[in-house]
Amino acid sequence: MPKIGMRIIKSAVAVFICLSLYPLLGHHGVPFYAAIAAILCMQPDASNSYRVALNRIIGTLIGGVYGILVLTLIKTFMPPSWEILRYLVLSLSMIPLMYLTVLLKKNTATYITCVVFLSITVSHSDELLPYAFGISRIVETLIGIFVSLLVNHFHIPRRRNLDLLFVSDLNGTLLNHERRLSSYTRIKLNHLLDRGAQITVATSRTPATAVPLLNGVNLSLPIVVMNGAALYDLKEKTYSRVCFLPQDAALQVLELFERENINCLSYTLFDDMLHIYHGSLSNEAARSYFEDRKTLPLKSFIHGHPPAEQPVFYFTVFETLGVVEQLCNHLKQLPCADKLQVMYYQDPRHDGFYMLNVLSANASKLAGVNEIASRLGLHKTVVFGDELNDLCLLESTPHSYAVENAAPPVKETARHQIGSNDSDAVVRTIGKLFYSGKAFRGDS
Repeated sequence: MPKIGMRIIKSAVAVFICLSLYPLLGHHGVPFYAAIAAILCMQPDASNSYRVALNRIIGTLIGGVYGILVLTLIKTFMPPSWEILRYLVLSLSMIPLMYLTVLLKKNTATYITCVVFLSITVSHSDELLPYAFGISRIVETLIGIFVSLLVNHFHIPRRRNLDLLFVSDLNGTLLNHERRLSSYTRIKLNHLLDRGAQITVATSRTPATAVPLLNGVNLSLPIVVMNGAALYDLKEKTYSRVCFLPQDAALQVLELFERENINCLSYTLFDDMLHIYHGSLSNEAARSYFEDRKTLPLKSFIHGHPPAEQPVFYFTVFETLGVVEQLCNHLKQLPCADKLQVMYYQDPRHDGFYMLNVLSANASKLAGVNEIASRLGLHKTVVFGDELNDLCLLESTPHSYAVENAAPPVKETARHQIGSNDSDAVVRTIGKLFYSGKAFRGDS
């Protein structure tokens, strides 16, 4: 059974304040409109509440002024007995009103614009002049908006662990089985970030596929991408750290792949854009990878060999398990083997195929996380993972957590186990640890 969220509680508090203001103002006006506006404007977190409040204020003013004009015309030219005709005019009048919010690019304000318009034109009092009644409704609605804004920004003082760096993998950990962030996780992450939590992700994905998944999450720290081969700054849209392969090592790897007739993807970087060089894509896994990503921003696929002046920092090969294992053995026998890091795992979308990655020996998720921690001056890291490429992170800290759906070796390595990736377990655990002072006392 889901818990009662803070948005529900805050909405109830905002309604109480709106209703309580009614006797304080001498019982003038109708508190119903302020309460309705407070509910409509309440946001799940404070990160975008100013923008939402501004849109609602603009919508209130548009709907209010338009409602006063329409009501004035109706009372002037239309007898009270023409009830059906009056309703028809009101209904048709909403068409230009809603279209105006579209022209002004205030689509999110359309709802409250119509509410204010109808509250003036449908429920008006014959005892008041249209402009007096309309202004009263506008003021009451604005009261509700401002009350909602204030309540949304109120936080109960709680102790926060600002000296912790929280790091989570994406696939199978922070993302659910549909490979996306749940609404709850997205909202909770923004709440924690607003309160000062230091959160980042460490993933095997490139920025081209990781960034869209994190859209709407206000991460300020760089993220670790491509198994630690690079750090990517979401705000600046730049690579803040890249572990390039030594040129001789990259050439030896390319020559090996050519001798074995293996088609590989070679990742280079130019003007903060991934350039991925490739030959003919000879199997379904490689072709699918290309087709799914060829139109994405932040990366460009190029048929051919990487130019000598562009250093490579990542190789990817899609092959069957036998071929991948054979390649691993060959890579270990290269003169540059000590400069390489080789890892492979099953392709979740294509049975029988595995993805082999070759990157610098200096590149790892742990190295990327350590650099972020060093920049922040933090010494305590909390990590979450589910796959073998998370092991280096999980082994590095006593504060390691495996999700319920993690691979067996990950569960054995992690100090703690939490719920599955479909239960928002990661963000719930981050919330508990961020606001808890007990779990980290005495830790170094």
